[in-house]
Amino acid sequence: MSEIKYHFRLLSLHCYRQDEGDGDEVFLKFKKNKVWPTDSKFVKVKEGEYKIAHQIEGIDKDTTIDIELWDYDFLTPNDKLGTFTMLVNERGGPFKTDLKRAKGAEDAKYSLEWEVS
Repeated sequence: MSEIKYHFRLLSLHCYRQDEGDGDEVFLKFKKNKVWPTDSKFVKVKEGEYKIAHQIEGIDKDTTIDIELWDYDFLTPNDKLGTFTMLVNERGGPFKTDLKRAKGAEDAKYSLEWEVS
């Protein structure tokens, strides 16, 4: 186990194409816990950039981070749009990772901007 610990920061979510025509109601999860937004159930997004500013501390070197993008549904279970997978192995950034879409979310196109310190 490495002694080096990193601070992993989510900077922004970029929506290039939403999954639903009128926009997606999205939130982010890390290790099954919602991490963004912190002050509401979801953020309504259409094409554009959305600031996140969430930090995960104490990440070991060479750790793979999976951040899940979910679409909030009012009457049915929430839909997983996909996963952002990042390897934390050096300080720097900002980096950008594209969404690996979940089955059924073929229209969604997102990227996540992040950095490591």
